[in-house]
Amino acid sequence: MRKIIDEKGRFFGLISFIDVIVAAVVILLAITVFTKFGPGDTLLGASNTREVTYTVKIFGIRDSNANLLLPGDKLYAADTEAVLGTIREVEINSAFSVEPTVDGTYVKAKVEDRLDVILTIDAQCSFSNDRYYCDRTYELNGNAEVWMHTKYSEVHGTIMTIMEAGANKG
Repeated sequence: MRKIIDEKGRFFGLISFIDVIVAAVVILLAITVFTKFGPGDTLLGASNTREVTYTVKIFGIRDSNANLLLPGDKLYAADTEAVLGTIREVEINSAFSVEPTVDGTYVKAKVEDRLDVILTIDAQCSFSNDRYYCDRTYELNGNAEVWMHTKYSEVHGTIMTIMEAGANKG
């Protein structure tokens, strides 16, 4: 009768302990990937692509930076280089800030030499589990802060609205 573990550290003289651990890790990874991206979750599929229009508000940037954001420019995520879409419209407004006064009240005051910019962005997004993903990797969330750049400008702003193209505005 054979020993369970022989003098070389192999189970039943056939397979080493390290091989068993590596096989267990591979099986666990396969199970994890399957449960994360199982049959009901088609994040990597192309059949669930949707046209999305979303807006991003950029607070208090300089005039020179605001003028570098142009319709037709592609936007990229600053950290992952995922394509976030194409700028359709740029709305530039004076920047305002709410500040406290000496008597404890708050006033809305114009910020000198700063502008607020609202970008309307068109994107092709994957849709999975009621979530939109730009470039199949970058998730769009309302009220999320996003760092992005074009060829000439790097900014950060807040995602204000997300809407599928053709959806009723109401």
